[in-house]
Amino acid sequence: GEVKVLKERLKCEEDKLHSVGLTSEARVNELEDLIRQGEHERRKMHNIIQELRGNVRVFARIRPFLPGEKSTDSITPLGETSLRVSKPNNPEREYKFSFDRVFAPNEGQDAVFGEVSEFVQSALDGYTVCL
Repeated sequence: GEVKVLKERLKCEEDKLHSVGLTSEARVNELEDLIRQGEHERRKMHNIIQELRGNVRVFARIRPFLPGEKSTDSITPLGETSLRVSKPNNPEREYKFSFDRVFAPNEGQDAVFGEVSEFVQSALDGYTVCL
């Protein structure tokens, strides 16, 4: 009789574990769905922000001079969004250009990446981008 009681208790405990397992699995599925919905919403919002900022942005990077190159002041940054171009033999004749962002020669790759990282994220999210 005692073996029969123990078998029944074991069966009851197995049923409880199976029930808890199904409940846990349902909760995991529910949370995974919530994560997918959140990720979809993040992608959508990121793309909206990119569109609001402008799908086309123009950056200019003034490269630093290489060792042995003659330094000229023909291209001069005037701030973070504009630069001046002049002819070395005719400095009075100059042209000013505006961009979404101008990177001076002393700015490194990290500054450039900081500006384009949003495009990289858009590409990873499946949107078409061009750099």
